[in-house]
Amino acid sequence: MLGKILFRTSLFLGAVASLSALVLLTPLSVKATGGNQFDNGGILFDAETIIEFEFIESNGAYQSTFGVLNLQTGEKTPLLVEVKPADRVQSIEAESTYQDNSRQGSSNDFRGTPGNTVPQPLVAFQFQANTPYVFYLESTLNGRPAGILYSMNSQNPGENKQLRFEGNFSILGTGGVALYWDDTGSLLVDSELDDRDFDDFIIQVGGNLDCPFDNQERSR
Repeated sequence: MLGKILFRTSLFLGAVASLSALVLLTPLSVKATGGNQFDNGGILFDAETIIEFEFIESNGAYQSTFGVLNLQTGEKTPLLVEVKPADRVQSIEAESTYQDNSRQGSSNDFRGTPGNTVPQPLVAFQFQANTPYVFYLESTLNGRPAGILYSMNSQNPGENKQLRFEGNFSILGTGGVALYWDDTGSLLVDSELDDRDFDDFIIQVGGNLDCPFDNQERSR
């Protein structure tokens, strides 16, 4: 089931993932100038906005957490959390397929699925108006930190693109946007052997479900 996007200035979300402690980061070059943005340059909405995020699958040896980072406060909010690296145990010595396995149903590349690797695969987050955000993917390998990657290219090592957006703001409320992460596998292979398959953590954002608030307003 795809998620949904609600544009409201007076909605309150009952069950949002709890906020973590503040983290200190280097200054991030995003300004809240109004308008809407949903791409590798940043996340910004000109009105208070609630969006649902649905975990689709993962294909990688890392155990990862996807979340939202408020660039004004440095506050991180974890949204989709893997409780194990994959549905079934695989050796980290297994060679990557070096291809995009997304939505293929393959279990040979550390595949994780909703309800198994991620027990709570559908969550919502409330974005504040005119507040800059980025998405992040924080990973571990056998309990060892494996780094944090960001949806904003400029915040990644070498300013590399680690998240592919399939879609943009204009379709958040209709077909939705798919997010495809590549986690680099830097603790497993040298950088020149990075598979760059963009299938390591896949999320559906927004979607085409009817908004119940819209239906209520139309019936008045």
